[in-house]
Amino acid sequence: HRMKSRSLTIKGYTLPICARCTGILLGYLFFPFLFVYDLAFPLWLGIVLNFPMVLDGWTQKRAYRMSNNPLRLSTGIVSGLGQSIIIVSLSQIIISILL
Repeated sequence: HRMKSRSLTIKGYTLPICARCTGILLGYLFFPFLFVYDLAFPLWLGIVLNFPMVLDGWTQKRAYRMSNNPLRLSTGIVSGLGQSIIIVSLSQIIISILL
């Protein structure tokens, strides 16, 4: 990680984390909205939303193709949203069991 070629550059400043991780962090911004507004999405959707990032990373690692920063960023955002859905869904399940 922290490869300049895989990190976003904004106004001449290269971010210290890669585009994919930046996307994941941006995707986490959905978490408060899902939790506060009690938006219920199925757990399977959160899991499915992680597949594009996994597929992008796996095909890149296996040298089947080259990924690019816009793709890394977008699959990271989708994955971050998916992870937020998983966290909220599991939290709701745990709360319903305890109450």
